[in-house]
Amino acid sequence: MTKNLKLDNQLDIFLKSAIEALDIAKEITKDIDISESSLKDDGSLLTEYDLKVEKEIYNILSKTDADIVTEEILGRENNKEFCWFVDPIDGTTSFSKGIPLFGTIIGLTQKENPIMGFIELPKFNQRFFSVSGKGCYKNNSLIKASNCDDLSKAMISYGSPQRFIKENLINQINEIDKIAWDSRGFSDCFGYSLAFNGSIDLYIEVDLNPWETIALESLSKESGAGFAEQPSINGKKNIIFGSQKLIPEIIEILGGNWKIK
Repeated sequence: MTKNLKLDNQLDIFLKSAIEALDIAKEITKDIDISESSLKDDGSLLTEYDLKVEKEIYNILSKTDADIVTEEILGRENNKEFCWFVDPIDGTTSFSKGIPLFGTIIGLTQKENPIMGFIELPKFNQRFFSVSGKGCYKNNSLIKASNCDDLSKAMISYGSPQRFIKENLINQINEIDKIAWDSRGFSDCFGYSLAFNGSIDLYIEVDLNPWETIALESLSKESGAGFAEQPSINGKKNIIFGSQKLIPEIIEILGGNWKIK
């Protein structure tokens, strides 16, 4: 999958380390059909497998010369040039309830700029990855995002309506729904991945953490998708990614201070 990518030695080590981490995450989670969970302070769910996957990924990535930021309890920050961002199981709610729309997200920055992004979907045997200047891939195939230029012909997706209610954006989402050809609530990393090969034309999500957005920004850029962000009410990020031609219209409807990157 990565043998044709010509990278300098350090980036090659980073890429191989990420692939090794994804392989282990997949092995741990691919045969799990349901799991007990507990409620975290932020209202999200936690399972024993979140911690198990995080530990295995941390053990691998800690061998590289990079800081590490993880969702749960592990991490290492020494202000290095490179930094990993790890969501061991994105879509824990789906994972805990036997819904296959979950996976692992890993991103890498260099001097705070996203340069690699990875999404592993264990139940679908799909792996999305991007490397700066080398493109975006689904398994062995180079992929491209949608180039749709008409919202009335676009399929869009977004996450939980409850999140948009908390961001005071639910009315705007309803306005977008009135214009768009179709909208679907494909969730978490499964839904995100659909934008990179043009299966959907646009994805909108709110209140995300950097262990999610770093990878998504890299995957967007390398797939040819546009990417825009604004601070959420809680100080996280609201993001839009997909067809570059649709993002300005979506921003106009949503309102607020968005930055197209």
